[in-house]
Amino acid sequence: MLPLRLPGLLLITLLILFLYSQRTSLVTRINQLEWQVERRVVEWDWKDTPEEKLCRAADHTTPKHSKNAIPNIVHFILLAREGAEVDLSYAQYLAIKAAILRMDASQVKIHTNGIDATNKWLRDVASKVVLETVDTTGILDHHGIPIANMDLPHQTDILRIAILLREGGIYMDTDVYVLKPFTDVLDSYRDTLMGHEGGNRYGLCNAVIVSRAGSEFLVKWQKTYTTFDPKKWNEHSVLMPKKLQVKYPELLCPLSPSVFFWPTWGKDHIRYMHEPMSPADVNSLLHNMTAFGGAMYENQLTIHAWSTSSKEHLQQLSPEFVMGTDTRFNILLREVANATL
Repeated sequence: MLPLRLPGLLLITLLILFLYSQRTSLVTRINQLEWQVERRVVEWDWKDTPEEKLCRAADHTTPKHSKNAIPNIVHFILLAREGAEVDLSYAQYLAIKAAILRMDASQVKIHTNGIDATNKWLRDVASKVVLETVDTTGILDHHGIPIANMDLPHQTDILRIAILLREGGIYMDTDVYVLKPFTDVLDSYRDTLMGHEGGNRYGLCNAVIVSRAGSEFLVKWQKTYTTFDPKKWNEHSVLMPKKLQVKYPELLCPLSPSVFFWPTWGKDHIRYMHEPMSPADVNSLLHNMTAFGGAMYENQLTIHAWSTSSKEHLQQLSPEFVMGTDTRFNILLREVANATL
């Protein structure tokens, strides 16, 4: 029988060697099963963790502290390539206008290296914002290279940490839309707060960061950029803050996925926010907004439009479309669109 077993053993050995040689390719293919990743992100039991509940202080049970409140200063970043200017879109304008109208902020700042001052949307908010000039050619990364050489999203990743370390406040991407004030999170007993991304809480998304100046968490996060790899798109912006929060839980308050980042970037969630609604669904949403102060859920403060995933929907936005088409996104922002500054 021994001679008959050798071919089988040889085949198994060769198969193992082949699979081992293809391990990188196999892992890549597994990671590309988008529906599996998306399912883990969009599925959630709607139960906040004890820590998430404590960090919201809804029942005033958070530990007492003597720290000053996090400053109610809103920071946006709008960058253009060297020699160009940002042409503010209507979608970005709505995000800035929502912050002006709904945050009761002491200041709303736009940090930019160049923006078209003749843009009609910028002109509408100009008297309500502070434009801060950023020279990205003079800011170096941890390897001494100007960040202006990076992709624009990575430049903003670095700048938002530096701005909050220096000034404190609330950083928001220009596809984040405020639904109601951040009142209860500004008095946090921890210096930095971020929201979980995904129902499986795999990361903490940097599209919204709430922090005191000089935060130890931000210092540690900033230092991790010595290992920054631009090929790993969300390694430092989403996964790294989660790793740091697990390692240093006393430095950051993690918030429930529904506070800033629900619905998610999943295809069904994007469609849910932008598809036409039935009259019954409109009434249901309006009922929730009345009950929850303008939000879809009780503890929700913002909606994140996930501009990469919803690009086509955001590009079609206009005052007429927002006011005249019943989608969840439009109804949530209709009051902002219709308001006069």
